[in-house]
Amino acid sequence: MIKKIFFVFALALMSQLIVACVDCKCLPIKTVYYTNKALLLRNMDFSLAEPKISNAAIISGANYGIQIQLQTEIIVLNKKQIRFGLMQTAYACSCPEDDFIAKDNIASLKIFSNNDFDAAHPKNTDLSLYFKAKRNNAMVTIADYIAAIKDQFDVYPNNFYEGVFLQTMPTLNKKHRFKIVIALTDGRVLEAETTEVELT
Repeated sequence: MIKKIFFVFALALMSQLIVACVDCKCLPIKTVYYTNKALLLRNMDFSLAEPKISNAAIISGANYGIQIQLQTEIIVLNKKQIRFGLMQTAYACSCPEDDFIAKDNIASLKIFSNNDFDAAHPKNTDLSLYFKAKRNNAMVTIADYIAAIKDQFDVYPNNFYEGVFLQTMPTLNKKHRFKIVIALTDGRVLEAETTEVELT
């Protein structure tokens, strides 16, 4: 009877060992060093539960946002060494992601309009205080967002991808083309302009 119990336990242990040692064909982890090269902007509409890209010429000012996509270029790509051992193989089915490291970070972000926005903000004055950045389920100031992403090490360059959203309605003009100007820590400046939108 005791031999049968030991046999069952040994069989269970061997099956666990075999399952743990399955090679899931994970690719080697890469360290990707990249630089920010350009901006791509899209108008967004937050009228639904989740914001969406919009090509509409008229969007409610209360729901208006801008998706900012950083266009990047890979500088160096290094493959990490693979170490063999039971523990690494045991977790091989959960393949680790590559590490992305920016050569340059965002130092500041400013937003301008081609038309007068309100009495305090004629055209070509900074409107970034009128926008907040979406970060997960919260809206934060652009300055707080930039401070938070500086502390992150291995984040793929999707900063501001969730969008920056207008918090204050214009009072002088309804039609605007917004220009985003991002200063990078290496001294370069990236800028792009949205298509014209009427904010109702």
